[in-house]
This record gives sequence, structure tokens and C-alpha cells, in this order.
Amino acid sequence: MTSLKLIQLNFETGGYNLLARVIINGKPALMMVDTGAPKTVLDTDHMQKFVKQTELKRNPRKNLAPGATSIYSYIANIESMEIGSVVIKDYTIAAVDLSQLNRTFRGMGNPQVDGLLGCDLLRHCRATLNFETRELIIDNLEEPVDPPKNAVIE
Repeated sequence: MTSLKLIQLNFETGGYNLLARVIINGKPALMMVDTGAPKTVLDTDHMQKFVKQTELKRNPRKNLAPGATSIYSYIANIESMEIGSVVIKDYTIAAVDLSQLNRTFRGMGNPQVDGLLGCDLLRHCRATLNFETRELIIDNLEEPVDPPKNAVIE
């Protein structure tokens, strides 16, 4: 288990974001903690910092996300992702176009992000997010035993 201090971004518009410093394949990355993102992703423009071109594979599923600039996306295997003292090995990650988000951040004098820490990773690492202390507490990754299903669970 690890406790990671997060970087807080405030906006005049009332927006609030938390960023985490992580290490992906031995290289530092800045990831936005996004509890609204179903998957953990890297920005397509930044993915090459962490994986080689030959490691990228075209995702057989089309990207139908609103506002996406392309219906195609790429996936790659991350050999290791370090979030504090938690090390996640052999993690498959997708690339999504985050250029609009990064343009907005840059325009407000904030740093660009390399990707999003989404609910898949947060859930399977039993994450707790403390907004008051700006801490992300996570445990080792536990892969789900049951395959995902299209369902609403109440």
C-alpha cells in the first residue's frame, strides 16, 4: 500500500483537478486522476515517450468517444507503472487524443498531462482519494477474476 501526494490545479472557473507523478517504463509521467474515466489511458501525442513504435498495436475496437478526432486508437503493453511504492507489471493501456485537454491546461499556465488514471486502475488497486489532504492511497493491483459484462449493477 502507498500514499501518494497529489498536485492540485485550481481554475478561476471553479474547476479542480488532481495530478499524480508516476513512472511508466522507467520514465516520469504526469497523470490526471480522473474518477470519471472508465479506463486508464495515455495521450496519443505523449505515448511515444513510454513505448516504442513497434510495441503499438491498432485497437481492433473502434473509438466512438464523443469529441474523438479519430475512430482508431492504439494499445500498448506497459512493462511497469510505478505509483508511489506500488509497481504494476504488464499493464495493457490504450492511447486517446487528449490534445484538447492539454491545450486548455497550457492556456491556463498549467502543465500538460501524459494521461489519465481511470476507474479501472483505481478500482482494482482499491484506491482511496482524500481531497482534503490531496492524497491517493492505493494497494497492489488485483486483476478481476470475472470478465467484464455490459450491465448496470445497483
